[in-house]
Parts: sequence; structure tokens; C-alpha cells
Amino acid sequence: MENIENQARELMAKQLVGEASDREKAELEAWLEQAEENRAEWEESRKMLSKVDSYYQEKRFDTNAAWKNVHAQFVPTKKGTVVSLQKKRKEGIATFYKYAAILVVALLLGSVGYYIGFRNQIPAVYSEVISGENQVLQQYVLPDGSVIALNSNSKLTFPKKFKGDVREVSIEGEAFFDVKPNPEKPFVINAGETQVKVLGTSFNVSAYPGDETVEVIVETGKVQVIGKSTEKQTETAEVFLIPGEKGTFFTQNKTLEKSVNADPNFLSWKTHDLIFNKVPLSEVIRCLEKTYHITVDVAEPELNDLLYEGHFDRKPADFVLDVIRLTFNLELTGENEHYTLSGRKNDQ
Repeated sequence: MENIENQARELMAKQLVGEASDREKAELEAWLEQAEENRAEWEESRKMLSKVDSYYQEKRFDTNAAWKNVHAQFVPTKKGTVVSLQKKRKEGIATFYKYAAILVVALLLGSVGYYIGFRNQIPAVYSEVISGENQVLQQYVLPDGSVIALNSNSKLTFPKKFKGDVREVSIEGEAFFDVKPNPEKPFVINAGETQVKVLGTSFNVSAYPGDETVEVIVETGKVQVIGKSTEKQTETAEVFLIPGEKGTFFTQNKTLEKSVNADPNFLSWKTHDLIFNKVPLSEVIRCLEKTYHITVDVAEPELNDLLYEGHFDRKPADFVLDVIRLTFNLELTGENEHYTLSGRKNDQ
């Protein structure tokens, strides 16, 4: 994430000018250990700053001229003020060296504007919310008041305090976002190779690592989905979605498509509200497995083509499977979240 990279650069700048706290030094060391590239960037910056120190120590810049500019702002009226001015001169030159070094570091790291006021900023500290293999986190409140629900095997990364003019998070897995409106501060979600931007709305994002698609389905409001790495210039690089629409990013060919959402159960993992309108049993089973984190096998392949219609609102998995068994006169066996549906054998 770009903000995390900026945080590391700020820590480097503070360390180079001797203003890093013990906590910031530990954070910097942890970042340096993450990759060889990080260590290389640190060494290059340190060497360049050393050259800057040598440059100024050789007095190649006119300190007298700089002092005259400072001195002109004072009008000494008593002898006692001379000592004070001499002290101010030393402090002024030392400060000039210090901030010149900071500016050079900023230039080296390509973030001049970011560092101009870094002394008054606190580096962002990031948090993670992680759900287990069969765990659904129904509600988590973010620092801005937005509420998320996290499906199983998912991870949300976000700053402990949103700063600047954007609220930026990252998701691996699936989550439902109910974003608190703030026209001055858009909410941005990094999801795989896509980015989702909103002001205030509710929507579902599915971006499991390794999946062939990243999907965004809107429930309320308006959402912008951007493909970060679209290769074909003729393909759409961004789409705007309204309630009932779905944006799909195909990771293999880097294309982004908009369509009408035809799946009434896209939020069943969160709500346990299931609606089936004459759909094949194979699709019903797929939905049950995702919703209840169970495994359902079909003994005979032809059973997958049976069409089922029904509505279940917050019913347990055993109840739903038993209704399906009765509907098609099947046999249901299994326990410990592993079930099998099979055709009923004729009595001999």
C-alpha cells in the first residue's frame, strides 16, 4: 500500500537526522528486515546524506550571507543583546543545516511535499482484522465509523487513524462494507488488482488470493471500480456501479466488466437468508457450502440437475438439507459438517 511505503520513508528521514524515537527505530528495523530492497534503499539514502554533511562541513554554502538575513531582523539596542544574537546565530545555522539535510532526504525519496511538515505528523500505525477458516466476523467498526463484516479466511488491513484526504484499506478475501458518508474523504479499498472508491454506501467485495475474479456487488449508493493493471487499452479500465449491479475483474486477461447481479444470495454468508428460484441442486449446494462452511457430496451426478425452489431465513444447515431431502425424496447421511445426498433405493 502506498501509505505504508510513505510511512517507512518518513521513518528513514527521522532516523537519518537523529529524531527517531525508540519505537520508530524498532519499526524501521522491522521494515528493513522485510526485504533486501528496503535495506538497499536505506543504505543509499544514508550514503547520500553523508555526502551532504561533507558538503556543508566544507563550508561551500555562504553561512555569513545566511546570518546577515537573520541579523537584519534584529535591532540590538543594548550590549546585552549581542550575546543573545550570537547564540541565535549558532542555533540558526545549526537548524539550517538540519533542515537542509531533511530536504535532501526528501528529494532522494521523491516525497518532498510529504516531508515538509513531517515533524508535526505521527506515522500511521496499521491494524489487521483476520477471520479464521470457518469464522465469520459479523461486525467490526473502523476508525471512521464505517462498519464491515468479514467472511471466513479473510484479512482487512487499515490504519488505526485515517489521515489526509482519503480513507484507505486493503482486503484479502471477502467483506461487506457499510461506509460512513464523508464527501471530503473518499473511502478506498485495495482488493487484489482492483481499487474500489466510494463516498458512503454499502457493497460486497470478494477478492480471495488465487481466485480468477475480483467481484464487487453494490447494495446501496454508487461505487467506482478501477482495474489497476488492465493490459488491453480497448478494454474498460473503470466502471461505476449502482444498486443491483456487479463489477467483475478477470485476473487472467486483466479485463473489467459490469453486469446485473443475478445472484440473490451474494450476502448469504453474512445474513443466512437464502433464496432459490428453480436453480439446479448443484448451485444450491455451492451456496450452502459457502454459507454454512460445510461439505455436501452428491452420490449420483444426475441429482445435480434437479431444480429447487425455496426460501430459508436464518435456518440451520441441518434444517435446510432435510427440507431438500424431503422435497426430492432423497437420503441424507453425514455428520461433523460433511454430508451426502443420494437417491432413495427401492425397497426389495
